[in-house]
Amino acid sequence: MSWDAPDRCWQFLIADDPPTDFPAAWATATRAVTRDLGCRRHGRPVNFANLGWHFLVCDEWVAVGFELAGDADVGAYQRCLGYRLETTAVQATVWLADDVQYELAGFEFVQWPIAEQRILIPRIIDDQAVWVDPRIDTVIAPIGELCGPPD
Repeated sequence: MSWDAPDRCWQFLIADDPPTDFPAAWATATRAVTRDLGCRRHGRPVNFANLGWHFLVCDEWVAVGFELAGDADVGAYQRCLGYRLETTAVQATVWLADDVQYELAGFEFVQWPIAEQRILIPRIIDDQAVWVDPRIDTVIAPIGELCGPPD
């Protein structure tokens, strides 16, 4: 298979629940990262209303990205950095958070997520996906709980 003819493709709005056939680990990741997108962001406003998740699978590899569903403050992108389809929810969450953070950093003055003036970094600590303040090497919050615990 090639990326031009992927094995699978899933697309859904960022605010929507993933499709029922979407892998559970990646569904957990999209929910967690989506919850955090509105928290601790510095810079120009970013509206995610017309943006969707886009996942392509080729063999065992996953390409993640955004897809435009109308006018949006950020652009579409697609990237595969060795992400595997079969993985844990914790690993998928860290991969996705890192990927989205990298993409948002490419837009003028968007820093996400931050603590004071420092960019937090996604890490796995004690088998949990967390945001870490690298200066003080402290966990700030689990990924998905930057705004507080989920409802």
